[in-house]
Amino acid sequence: MQSGHRVRGRCPDLRRPRRRRRGSRRLFNREVPSVSSPFDGDHARAFRSELRQWFADNLPAGWGTERFAPHADEDAEVRFLRGWQRTLYDGGWAGISWPAEYGGRGATLLEQAIFVEERDRVKAPFDIGIVGTQMVGPMLITFGTQEQKDRYLRRILTGEDLWCQGFSEPEAGSDLAGLRTRAVADGDGWRVSGQKVWTSRAQHADMMILLARTAPVGDVPHRGISAFAVPMDRSGLTVRPLRQINGSAEFCEVFLDEVPIAADALIGKVDEGWKVAMTTLSWERFATTRAFEMRRLAAQLWTALPEEARADSAVRARVLELLAQAHAGGLSYQRMVSTVTAKGEVGVDASAGKLFSTELGQRIVDVALSVLPPPDVLGEVRPGNQGTTSWPLEWVNGFKNTIAAGTSQVQRNIIGERVLGLPKGGARR
Repeated sequence: MQSGHRVRGRCPDLRRPRRRRRGSRRLFNREVPSVSSPFDGDHARAFRSELRQWFADNLPAGWGTERFAPHADEDAEVRFLRGWQRTLYDGGWAGISWPAEYGGRGATLLEQAIFVEERDRVKAPFDIGIVGTQMVGPMLITFGTQEQKDRYLRRILTGEDLWCQGFSEPEAGSDLAGLRTRAVADGDGWRVSGQKVWTSRAQHADMMILLARTAPVGDVPHRGISAFAVPMDRSGLTVRPLRQINGSAEFCEVFLDEVPIAADALIGKVDEGWKVAMTTLSWERFATTRAFEMRRLAAQLWTALPEEARADSAVRARVLELLAQAHAGGLSYQRMVSTVTAKGEVGVDASAGKLFSTELGQRIVDVALSVLPPPDVLGEVRPGNQGTTSWPLEWVNGFKNTIAAGTSQVQRNIIGERVLGLPKGGARR
């Protein structure tokens, strides 16, 4: 089999038995040094054991088997996923790192990361409220008034309120500071007019975190932007779903025509919504660092390789390289979790993690599509996360993943400016 991939040097014969060194463990027929990890301590193991037992006792009946019937329609699926979120909340597994006073578990991001790993391992139902649980909630804990925290946070965790993110616009995607939606003071409140696009699941959302311009554009474009919590049932607000190539309508356009919102909808200070936006996006990048998912995806590729592909040293080398990158990404994620836990805030590590894991996902899928036979490529798409991997669907989603929370180009700019000290905006020194 010709792979079209050049490999330097000689690829070792993986069938040759090797002596195992002390202090090492096997990873897909390759030895790697044992690595000390915060995910492996006594506390982490006890937490993981408790969580695994809870999943075993509480996953929906028939989940992961053909006995779990597909949902009648998208609305039915959303109702099911809201119910699952309530089950998590009642079991103490929602908002794991959130303060207990707002309905959380009062644990750390370490436990939250273990939860994500175990959730992905058992392919538990999708987190329909991810915008609220992973982005808006942490942002409100930082910037929200006490009244806003009391009003919104617990309802996010119970699944009563689903949130969407009103950031991107037709002419302000990666250039978020160029947004044109305007909020004009109107008595004790505001009137909002404009358009948002690529708003995930807006048709099912109860609330929207909205960015709007409250002052004219000046020398610094991101100044004069404010953040608001907007109920989706307001008059003048229209949602139009966008049908995608994969058949779903995950994204929407949102039109705002003189939408009235109350004064207490403002999050943070007037004209200082950029801080709110950057905090929200940082948590989104943290949430979309798909380290565990990449390890699973790379392992599935290795397992699915037919014998003729494994016999090709170039193909074998390509897949083993992806496995090594996925493992390295997992270790980097563990370090990021420790750093965020220690600092109490998400930094530039989230940009690096999101960039690495989403582009690694695209590389894994590209190799899978080039070497796997058609039946294994197609997989089985079933409700929630139950089915086997559909590599064409992963290919489509790969583009979305590199765009969400800021494109790969945006992440490279962030890393270049904040880590490498490069000049902004193409300026020359």
